[in-house]
Parts: sequence; structure tokens; C-alpha cells
Amino acid sequence: MKYGVHPSPELNEIFRRRPFQGQDPEQSRVLILGNDANYSADISAHDFFRRIVEYHADGIRFWRKRGTHHPFLLPEYPFDKRIGGVRYHSNFAKMEFSPRDAPHFSFVELLHVPTIGNTGSDQDLFFRLLDRKHLQWLEHLIFSPKPKFVLVNQTLVRMIERISARHNVLMQLSVVLRGTKPGGPTLEKNGTAICNGYSFSHSISNAYLSDLRQKIEGFIAAKASSVVSGCSDTDRNAYE
Repeated sequence: MKYGVHPSPELNEIFRRRPFQGQDPEQSRVLILGNDANYSADISAHDFFRRIVEYHADGIRFWRKRGTHHPFLLPEYPFDKRIGGVRYHSNFAKMEFSPRDAPHFSFVELLHVPTIGNTGSDQDLFFRLLDRKHLQWLEHLIFSPKPKFVLVNQTLVRMIERISARHNVLMQLSVVLRGTKPGGPTLEKNGTAICNGYSFSHSISNAYLSDLRQKIEGFIAAKASSVVSGCSDTDRNAYE
């Protein structure tokens, strides 16, 4: 399938009003960063689309009501589970956070629009679709005074480096991530933690997911205190 903006006007309007999933990122404790929100091209023409609309209207209420954080994981999901973001959310779900954790989590993407197809198949289009105002807002979320646990992945790190060089935005985040390795130390400053992890879109070991869950739980439990589970003094110095 050719990569591009999702053809559904309704889905695009949803993202225009709320360019995130789950908790409002201004209020969340955990920001999960992604490249783009990817869907089946046919999803808006199917009756299942009502679940997508329900989810985007209130991700916290959806998780509590349906028992899963994303509609892709519902038993009645009618499309190919090998594509369209299903693996991404399936891997996240393996950490077994519960509906009571819903207020902590927000999923935010570099692109402000929903997409179809494989991002990597047309990176030139991906870069043309980037919106400077959205990216500035994203960096504000990450480095705002309210501490957050920010999870990126190795693919995203490379994207952010190219975006900062081409568009003169996400500069601070690019500097912070420079030289980091996936699965390496969590960086921390002023209570905000940034973790370079592995992409949920690929195969991930249970050991990695268990360790990541512990880091996130430790951060949430500490309520963004100055000491974050898994961060040493050396890690903090790397963030200066």
C-alpha cells in the first residue's frame, strides 16, 4: 500500500482537534513518542470505525470501559493485524499496565496527521508532511516544567536528527539524544526522564519490556521526583 495521509476526512479532523492519543499530553506522566499514527486505509468505511472515534474522543474512558488501551486490540478488530500499527500497540500491551494507569499515558507522534502504508517506503513524503508548529509543541511538552517520562526509539532518534538538521526544530531533543543507544541508560534532568528504547513496531524481548515497565512504574511512583529509577549520577551528567 502506498504511504500517505489517511483518506478519511473524519479521522483527519479528529487529529486536527486532538493530535495525540490517550491522556492529554499536557497532563500525562508518560509520553510515548512515535513517527505517525498509522491505520488501515479502509477503517473509516467499516462499522468498527465507531470504536476508533470513541477512543480518540476520550482515551482514558475507552481504556477503562473496554479493558484495553487501544481499539486495535479489541477481539472484533476486523483488519490485518500484521499492519496498521497493531503490532506497536500489542507490544505496548505486553507490559500489562492496567486501566487504572490510563491517566498517565499519552501517545504523541512527529506527524500531526493520520497515515496509511509504510512510513519507511516514502520518507521524502514524511518530511514534507511535517508541521513546524506541531513539532514545536511537541518539544515544549517534553521540556516543560511538568516532569515526564519520555520514551523514544532508535528509528525515531534518527528521524529527529534529520528533522533538526533540515527544519531547525527539535534541536534541544536532538542534542539530548545524540550518541545514545537503545536500551542504554535513562537520561534525567529536573525530574524529566528520556529513554531511548526499542520500537514497539518490531519484535521485542520480554526481558526488555519487563525492564521498561519497571522504569516507568518507578517514575510514576516517584511522581517525577529528582531521583528516577534506573538513572545514575553519570546518566544525569550526560544530559547537561
